[in-house]
Amino acid sequence: MRTIGQWIALKLRTIVGYKRGGGGFLSACAIMRSIYVQIPAYRDEELFPTVVSLLSAAIRPDRLRIGVAWQYGPDEEGLEKDLRRVPGVDIVKIPAAASRGCNWARGLLQARAGDERYTLLLDSHHRFAPGWDEATVDMFEDLRSVDCQKPILSGYLPPYRPESDPAGRVDAIYTMREAERCDGLLFRLVGDAVRDRAAMQKPFPGAFASLHFLFADSVFNREVPADPAIYFFADEVAIGLRAFTHGYDVFQPHRVLGWHQYDRSHRVPHWRDHPGWRRLNRLSLARLRALYSGAACGRHGIGSARSIAAFEARAGFRLIGSGGAVPRPASMLDPRQ
Repeated sequence: MRTIGQWIALKLRTIVGYKRGGGGFLSACAIMRSIYVQIPAYRDEELFPTVVSLLSAAIRPDRLRIGVAWQYGPDEEGLEKDLRRVPGVDIVKIPAAASRGCNWARGLLQARAGDERYTLLLDSHHRFAPGWDEATVDMFEDLRSVDCQKPILSGYLPPYRPESDPAGRVDAIYTMREAERCDGLLFRLVGDAVRDRAAMQKPFPGAFASLHFLFADSVFNREVPADPAIYFFADEVAIGLRAFTHGYDVFQPHRVLGWHQYDRSHRVPHWRDHPGWRRLNRLSLARLRALYSGAACGRHGIGSARSIAAFEARAGFRLIGSGGAVPRPASMLDPRQ
């Protein structure tokens, strides 16, 4: 069996070969389907395997530019050497003690978007299906072809286990639903596996965006930048709401494009290193209340294309209060339709 280092070296040779051929990353042809991938990583052992899987599973790794907000802890700087060996990776190096949270880090990466055609927001603990890049673009453009001007392809990916990978990869498609409220505010989401997924022929409408897999046109980075005032929880509700009110429609993939690690056994959460996280979380709740009520405006506020009430109708419940039901459009009731 190859060592991890040997396997990585083999994969990198393929990636470098793509980079050297076809006129380079910024050729006119490449720009048409180029993707700016954003990975905020806080003290995560899975970061480097994630980057390698992202590139090695892609059909056209030369069309990927990867931005990593690398928030490293004591004795973790050795990872930098490995990251800088990978073509197309742009590293923002941040001591973990200086980090202000994942959405702050996402904002740093969004500000570095270039002239790529698309953008993909990820976490730092993933594996990817072979050909994920072309499959994602094709799925996305099919949505645009049916008169959806501003689609987002986003959803919770099925889980994998680093210690047994690839044996532990789950073959499932997930919907997203409410899991928890805090002070009357929708606060946490959870995924449910879709039954009879074989009947699904296309991406299905959703209300919420997953921040561990969000694919959109690159202009999304300017129109819906991550809000650094939202610490961690409910950021996916917030980004889904803001995107919707800016005219975007979320669709969830009907095919497995990759996998996500949900437990935190291979990374250190931000709040474990930062005793002041509770204060940040309280401020985040205040920001969420302003957003859900329509009082938040400006760069990180509600858009003018559609209303919060229309978003609640799409989600099927209220954002504030006990979560009373709101009638949903028929197209939202069954993901297999």
